[in-house]
Amino acid sequence: MKKTEKRRQQLLMMLSHSLAPITGESLAQTFNVTRQIIVNDIASLRADGYPIASTVKGYEIRNTPTQGILRTITCQHRSEDIRIELETILQFGGIIHNVAVTHDVYGELTAPLPIHTIADIDTFLIKQKASTNGLLSKLNNGLHTHLIEANTLEDMDAIIKALKELHMLASVNE
Repeated sequence: MKKTEKRRQQLLMMLSHSLAPITGESLAQTFNVTRQIIVNDIASLRADGYPIASTVKGYEIRNTPTQGILRTITCQHRSEDIRIELETILQFGGIIHNVAVTHDVYGELTAPLPIHTIADIDTFLIKQKASTNGLLSKLNNGLHTHLIEANTLEDMDAIIKALKELHMLASVNE
């Protein structure tokens, strides 16, 4: 992974786990870069679909309000089956908000994964193939969670049923 991409991923993690906004100056010091580089990183991440807001107190990731049913699902599958998993969720009216894994040292590692369309899946898979680090789920033999959203309980039930039939679903948390 390139230095810039690694910094941006770390920046996302910091913003995702922060309970308060983080100033551009503080981020610049953390990464030993100029504030302008942080501004460019934020702009690039926003272009990639991450909901990063600029406030007078700094940058923060805003959780967009949801209109539907939310569930955290735990899945396990081979890396070759990512497209099937994500397309199945979309097929039944769902969207994917994030991906998370449990690490034995760091605890839960969560990354935004805003997947609303097939084009989002394509973009994600291109990045995944280009990555030298691979998927978070490789840390746990393919075991990972997603926060997913569906418009109705019926849609959510259809997603869960389809993932069970594909033998990808390990559990569901309401």
